[in-house]
Amino acid sequence: MGEPNATVEILQEIRDELRVLRADTNAQVGSVRDGIHLLRADTNERFGVVESSLLDLTEQRHKLFRYARMMSEGEGGIEARVTALENRVEKLESKEISSRRALPGEH
Repeated sequence: MGEPNATVEILQEIRDELRVLRADTNAQVGSVRDGIHLLRADTNERFGVVESSLLDLTEQRHKLFRYARMMSEGEGGIEARVTALENRVEKLESKEISSRRALPGEH
């Protein structure tokens, strides 16, 4: 009968070792999970910085494109716009002057 006790003891030792191994494995998995969560948070923060930088660069690129387009028009493009605005101002001023002259009794 000594043999069955030895088998039982061996099986109990294997069971105990498996319990310890499972506890160690669970602790390691928990540690890996925590590391992944930290890495994920860090990565999300970095992506936020990259996204913000890309948006800033896009805005600067649009400004640069508008400036380059304006410069490529040359002074003729700006000149035409300024001339058109001056003409509009002159028309408005002439209407104002003529309406003042049309009102009797003011001087």
